[in-house]
Amino acid sequence: MITARMNRIIMASRVVTDNFRNRRLVVRCYHATRLHLKKTALVVGSSGCLGSTVAKYLSREEHMNVIGADVVSPDADDSTLHDFVLLSPNSTLTELTENLAEGVEEGLSGESLSAIVVASGAWQMDPTPPTHVGSSQEPAQIYGDAMETMMKINFNPVAAAGYIAHAYMGPQGLFVVMGATAALQPTPGMIGYGVSKAAAHFYVQTLGATTGLAQTSKTLRQEARKARKPYPSLDSLSVIGILPTMLDTPSNRLAIPDGNFEEWTKPMDIAKEIGTWISSQPLRPHSGSLVKVFTNTEGTHFQLVR
Repeated sequence: MITARMNRIIMASRVVTDNFRNRRLVVRCYHATRLHLKKTALVVGSSGCLGSTVAKYLSREEHMNVIGADVVSPDADDSTLHDFVLLSPNSTLTELTENLAEGVEEGLSGESLSAIVVASGAWQMDPTPPTHVGSSQEPAQIYGDAMETMMKINFNPVAAAGYIAHAYMGPQGLFVVMGATAALQPTPGMIGYGVSKAAAHFYVQTLGATTGLAQTSKTLRQEARKARKPYPSLDSLSVIGILPTMLDTPSNRLAIPDGNFEEWTKPMDIAKEIGTWISSQPLRPHSGSLVKVFTNTEGTHFQLVR
């Protein structure tokens, strides 16, 4: 026989069970929403030392889907990348942009990007130019090829990724470009490198001034509003250039074996700073900023220079 007291206990247990089931349902819905809203980043130069470090950090620590892009395929056992776009090293800027756009669109599957990091780049000294008119064309060809190579490696990926930012970036996006502290001033003996990096800096400053988060004159802001009108994502886009002084990479150590490695910046320090900017928009510098990076005995520092 069920008494009134027993009936109340049974009803209470049913309420507790139902509440527990409801809590489990809410948790499942929460995790499903988190999975659906997972952010996606594009890392151009993802097979290099800096690019792979950034890609791994964003994937593992920021829990982002990462689309890599490079002229070199990733390692077969690398599970960091959500997708990968293989680029041709000999492509023109137009071909590079089309190739990158096609790969990104396929990798996004209708979603948008939260961040783009252009980590590709290279350095080389200028070759010896022809000494007089009418001399062999071989030195002239070598000189011209060297200039063109620097632009292809250090500037073209920036311009191509800029198109991706226009077309595929979501709200409050972040576009980061690797520049160079050396290119803040003339670079005798490495004109090709200096010009290509200075061009990347100018692209950052100009695209940054086009966004709604720039600190520019009233006239520039008016022009910027017109320029970004077809691209709503530019209203809240942050464009930032990171300018390392010297990166501590295996290739740099091989090139400069007697360098002071304690004052070289670790790629992980840059990856962590980018991660902070992605997760905390108020901590980002203003759009169009150039941020110098240097390391000393007190650590790694990020200093606004432009």
